[in-house]
Amino acid sequence: MAMHANWDDLRLLLAVSRRGSFLQAGQLLGLAASTVSRRLTQLEAALGEPLVERGVEGCWLTSRGQSLVEVALAAEAGLRGKTVTVPGSSSALSGRVLVSAGEGFSSCIMEAVARFTSLHPSCSVELQVTADFHKIVRGAADIAVRTAHLGEPSLIYRSVGKLAYGVFADASYLKRFPHVTPAIADSIALLAPLDMLPQMRAAKAASLDRAQVSVSSFAAQLEAVRRGIGVAVLPRMLANGLIELFPELHIPDMDVYMVTRPQALKQIHIKTFYAILEQVMVQTLGVKNGDVNAVPLTIKD
Repeated sequence: MAMHANWDDLRLLLAVSRRGSFLQAGQLLGLAASTVSRRLTQLEAALGEPLVERGVEGCWLTSRGQSLVEVALAAEAGLRGKTVTVPGSSSALSGRVLVSAGEGFSSCIMEAVARFTSLHPSCSVELQVTADFHKIVRGAADIAVRTAHLGEPSLIYRSVGKLAYGVFADASYLKRFPHVTPAIADSIALLAPLDMLPQMRAAKAASLDRAQVSVSSFAAQLEAVRRGIGVAVLPRMLANGLIELFPELHIPDMDVYMVTRPQALKQIHIKTFYAILEQVMVQTLGVKNGDVNAVPLTIKD
């Protein structure tokens, strides 16, 4: 059947593909969600086949809808004055990738972003720093980096390594308290619900529970340690320049996953970024998160 969609129709479909819901597509385009839904329904009626699968958690493109998105990407590139070449070549890639991750993974993701955008300057990346595990299911992100496997059957989980932890302090803190022990250390604690993470529970079980300062952010926790305020359980890959304490304590590792939807990987720009991010994550976590400039503590009597 001949394709009757114009650019306005394609723009709607492209927004739904990128955002995963009528509401967020409408926000991107400045339209009401009902308008997006109505116009796409009209387009489906004109084409005689469904383009979008609608669900409680968002919406997904059908194979026909995905083929039109590829047309939309080419049209978008043409409107920007870009030459559209064979799909898969670097100059053909265009589109936005939505990524969701906890703040501890920001440096890995920015490394992947730098590599991706240098190769594909017509593409862009949005990073949502959040601990919301459900955004990927609702379609608010194309790719998520998570430390828990929630077992959603509609999602792809790819294990990329383990996040190793230890207890760390700055040299300035140890200068003031050279004989520190877990029971007397000034711990930089995390507020609920982060205090229920496995590594935090293990530290408390080992008597590292004298919290002088409590924060709701991993970044704030790390900053407090670097300022010599106290000690904290931290990922090894973030502990550059800090001193590791209490190596006898068993702080459990956390599995790290890249999570995405099968439909998202059908879009070449998302699939390309996914591959680059996977390489960066595997390389970073494969160092066992321990080959950093962290120095084991040696207490001299």
